[in-house]
Amino acid sequence: MRILTDSQEALLKEERHLLSDLQTLLTRFDASPEDLETLKDSLLQLDEFFLLVVVGEFNAGKSAFINALLGQQVLKEGVTPTTTQVNVLRYGDEVSRQVRSAHLHEITAPLPILKELSIVDTPGTNAIVREHEVITSRFVPRADLVLFITSADRPFTESERAFLEKIRDWGKKVVVVINKVDILHSDADLEQIRTFITENARTLLGISPEIFPVSAR
Repeated sequence: MRILTDSQEALLKEERHLLSDLQTLLTRFDASPEDLETLKDSLLQLDEFFLLVVVGEFNAGKSAFINALLGQQVLKEGVTPTTTQVNVLRYGDEVSRQVRSAHLHEITAPLPILKELSIVDTPGTNAIVREHEVITSRFVPRADLVLFITSADRPFTESERAFLEKIRDWGKKVVVVINKVDILHSDADLEQIRTFITENARTLLGISPEIFPVSAR
């Protein structure tokens, strides 16, 4: 999977090189901490050219969906909350987990898809505490795409609605995934849920997002 063309890769490399040179010069000439922090953020965004942030309630199947996307079980799955911190998944030569703080972990894995994008796995919207919310708020505004996962047996709960309102305020592109559609009894049930989500998303976001029904099992 490739997101960037060769010419875009070359341009990205050149921009990163120029910003690194600028960072060296600003440090040498005692630039203000604010300017250095702004430049640091710019370099970080280049390193994370495509940032996919995954949100939704716990037990909606976020971790299972990400594992299916990766083609390998990198994240824990379970019927109780398995993501109690923000996990940032990046490419690495081996599978590893580094604890950046009590509420932020960085996971690496040697998977080709992670060469093209970074994935942020967030705690359930119904389990986000203040520390989680602060960290999540660092990633969602920088996201290129927010993948909103809701469960077919509990579509669009109150905590999901509240979080979608924040996403609306950040002006992010949102794609909705209806997970666990295998529990539904008929196509009519699926269509009813799809209509319910479309109408509520239009009310909350002012747009009709793309909706994909899946089963991540």
